[in-house]
Amino acid sequence: MTPGHPFAAGYDGPSGSGGGPGYGPGFGDEPDYDDGEGDYHDEAVPYPDDGPSGGKGKKAGKTGKKAGKKAKRRGGAGRPPVRSAAQPQAGKPKDAPRGKGPKLYFGAAAVLGLVVLLGLGAVFVLRGGDGPAAGDAAGTRIGTPAGTGLSPASYSSSSSASAYSGIASRKADPDPLTIEEVFPASAAKVAVPGGEVQVKLRTKRLDGDCADAVWGATVGEVLGEGGCTQVARGIYSGPRNGYGLAVAVFNLSGAAEADRFVATLEKTIGAGFVRPLEAPAPLDDFGRGFGMARGLAMGHFAVVTWAQRLDGKGGAEDEALLSLLIEGGKNPAVLGRAARASD
Repeated sequence: MTPGHPFAAGYDGPSGSGGGPGYGPGFGDEPDYDDGEGDYHDEAVPYPDDGPSGGKGKKAGKTGKKAGKKAKRRGGAGRPPVRSAAQPQAGKPKDAPRGKGPKLYFGAAAVLGLVVLLGLGAVFVLRGGDGPAAGDAAGTRIGTPAGTGLSPASYSSSSSASAYSGIASRKADPDPLTIEEVFPASAAKVAVPGGEVQVKLRTKRLDGDCADAVWGATVGEVLGEGGCTQVARGIYSGPRNGYGLAVAVFNLSGAAEADRFVATLEKTIGAGFVRPLEAPAPLDDFGRGFGMARGLAMGHFAVVTWAQRLDGKGGAEDEALLSLLIEGGKNPAVLGRAARASD
């Protein structure tokens, strides 16, 4: 991680407007670009089925073991109550009062019922309704991730910085993401400083099940435990034999959960990772060949970027790949929320 900011030198705050050494603006218009072209397309939200641009990745590349822990069965059969031996019934006294027993019984039952109702009401109020609170990590259910997929050749991660303290939890930042917020018109093109390399957004997608955007059982488990409720993905490309860039933004419960998720991806490369969206040529082979990726925890969001040359060539010495990772990580939705929270 470059000193001075969780992304790199040249970014001095959540607004993303800093212009430090060697780095130009993140998103926005670059010289000689025409915003009117916009040949990317939106996919309908929600996305119950994988379409041509949002389907499952091709089963190639490094694979992981398809595994998952079976949920432990909680509790068990309770032991029956110990019953005492039956005692002989004493004869009923002749002068025993009649009628008071049933009245006392129903009165006690009514009081007990009232206590139960009050207890249930207290639980309902404390939970804020009939479901978990927006910021709760526990209890989030996601589907089963794909068992195989692709991984980049290298990956690094950074934990959340103090610049994102205002959005450190979903309770403090409860509004759900929208696809227009994550990929607005200003994010339709991404260019490295100097403009030697530029890519255009080809397709984008918002999913309510985070398992749709990853592969590998461990990655899915961490997302579920981290309260992931949304993931927005987009994929960019330049001309053929140019560069490609995949971006994914995960909405988790808190900064600690985002930190854990991006750190987990370092351990699961080859056994689980983020799935880039499918797209037509020249992106049909994205993920095959040398690629670099980076995961950034930014408050309760995790932003994962993945860049590579579309001809499959390149290496760690390719500075354009690193520049694309940095620029692609400056997501306007996350930066905008962090800036507003700091006002």
